[in-house]
Amino acid sequence: MHTPEEPKNNPIVLIGVFSLIVSCVLGLGLLTQVDTNRRISGRPVAAPQAPGSPTTTEQPRPRAVHRLADHPFLTTPVRVAGATCAMPAFGVSDAELSAYYTAGVACLDLAWRPALEQGNLPFDTPKLDASPDLKDGPCGSAPAETEAVAYYCGRNRTIYMPTSRLRDNGGGDHPATHLATLAHEYGHHVQALTGMLRAADSKIVDAGEETPAGLEMSRRIELQANCFAGMFLTAVSGSIGAELAQEATDDFQYAVEEPADKNAHGSPANQAEWASYGFTGGVTTSCNTFTASPEAVA
Repeated sequence: MHTPEEPKNNPIVLIGVFSLIVSCVLGLGLLTQVDTNRRISGRPVAAPQAPGSPTTTEQPRPRAVHRLADHPFLTTPVRVAGATCAMPAFGVSDAELSAYYTAGVACLDLAWRPALEQGNLPFDTPKLDASPDLKDGPCGSAPAETEAVAYYCGRNRTIYMPTSRLRDNGGGDHPATHLATLAHEYGHHVQALTGMLRAADSKIVDAGEETPAGLEMSRRIELQANCFAGMFLTAVSGSIGAELAQEATDDFQYAVEEPADKNAHGSPANQAEWASYGFTGGVTTSCNTFTASPEAVA
């Protein structure tokens, strides 16, 4: 999950914090359910275009596009590259989990960089914080253990994967669950780089984060992150193994069921469905949650 880059009392920051908490609660799993609960969230702000205009011999500078349903990344099919991932053996100690997440981010970078470059969009690797516990940071106070197991902060473009929480209250000893969480959080980073998160934040602020319209936009963002995770997992299945890739994609079905007036992530069925769309379709046009019917993102 992630939060925008505005001052702390700015409504956009509140949206970011909301995203952080919501996605975390629904992150990889509820703290009381190691094997069956998970969810993630985030919201970043894409970097502005560098000043200056291209010359006649230069390609246009990569820049974020602050649009949603008609975003060029979603209207023109782009496929994630089949990167070769050098994933270490999975283990549950702090050091082993940190190494696993570090290798996972490197693999995600290899897969997503060509896709963003193909769309003439900026690319930058996210930072990774795999400390045992969450600390306060640019996105505000660290969420409580009952609120989050992992999140993405857009103000410093960092994925937070606290090894203690993810081991004890998130994925346990199931590598697929850890990988699904990481791929989802990275999906929010992709949304930040493309500009879609900023565009969505603006709409959530205008609607109110806890209004039906605000919650629906949050679900469209969260479900798209699941879809982007599925795109990545199918692309690297030849490298990480088809069984692990499928298991990580299926992991989204264990999301926590939220009450209707707090539903910022979508039903477990829809969470699994959008991850499957990315896994089976494999292209960005499969992940256009912004044109989906309200029922498809409920």
